[in-house]
Amino acid sequence: MSESTSTAHRFYQSRVANHVAFWVLTVVLLSYYSSLFSGSFTLNLAIMCIILPIQLGATYLLVYVQIKRWLYQRRWLLFLLSALPIAYIFAVLARLTNIYIAEPLTGYEGIDESIWEVISDPIYLIKVYISWVYTPTILFLIFKMVKNHYEQESRLTELENEKSKAELNFLKAQMNPHFLFNTLNNIYALAKKQSPQTPEMILKLSDLLDYTIYECNEPSVPISKEWELIENYVDLQAVRQGSKVTIAIDQAIDDEETSIAPLILITLVENAFKHSSGVGQQPASIRISLRVEKKWLTFTVFNTKSSGSAPYKIAPKKSIGVKNVKKQLALLYSEKHTYEVEATANSYTVTLTINLG
Repeated sequence: MSESTSTAHRFYQSRVANHVAFWVLTVVLLSYYSSLFSGSFTLNLAIMCIILPIQLGATYLLVYVQIKRWLYQRRWLLFLLSALPIAYIFAVLARLTNIYIAEPLTGYEGIDESIWEVISDPIYLIKVYISWVYTPTILFLIFKMVKNHYEQESRLTELENEKSKAELNFLKAQMNPHFLFNTLNNIYALAKKQSPQTPEMILKLSDLLDYTIYECNEPSVPISKEWELIENYVDLQAVRQGSKVTIAIDQAIDDEETSIAPLILITLVENAFKHSSGVGQQPASIRISLRVEKKWLTFTVFNTKSSGSAPYKIAPKKSIGVKNVKKQLALLYSEKHTYEVEATANSYTVTLTINLG
């Protein structure tokens, strides 16, 4: 946030600053408006400043006492019985202030009226002075309602963001153990066979742990990091599966610093290995392709399967990965992604597109 933006935000959040700004602007605008009909702007500004304490009293009494404590509390009778007499009293005070203070100070020769004459002329007071006193009050109420509306919208947006953030953190907390559990199983299989590749695979697992524990705490990571994760995982699987599976991976990324939410793509790769199987005498086949061009990502994962197996029909306990991916996509890229599945008798293809812009 820039310094000017931060200053504007602090000003908006300051209640005193908001009120001062409102009253300064109101006095200036109403003075200018009055000068269009009679007197100069300076004369009207001086009168407005003299009457201002009465307008302030009428406004804050109505907004923060009569409306807040009585009208909002549905004490209708008390509100009505107080509103009319109080408005009349403020109109009388405004008229007296104008006659005995404002007009003499500004050199205006007005009508000389006694206090009783002012009080006993309700028609003139209602027609002229109630509207004069309460015009700023109406503007203040409008300003307050608009400001409250935007603050409520902001709070709702903030709550939604916090809810989404908490849900994403929960999904990641589920996904990381799920991913690491599968990878450890792969290492275990190698160690059991006493494979000489076990140390190399442990090193790759170390890289995976470093990435998932430390780097994935950020809301987004460079796409190159996600691809490196996929390559390490594929290497682990290739050693474990051996000749049982043929693997082909390729990528074309125009900007490796393009950001993406972490641990979304790898889950689709995991699922392909988990559910792939050979067709006839042929080994299982997996093809992984990543394309990123001008912030548009296309990720395709293909795997063969036996004709009798249902596509990814697995127990709920073991389906955390794909479910979490779909939830994360809905939260992070709600209207900016497509998730398509093409299932045939012998293959399964997932194509994910995301607008990362």
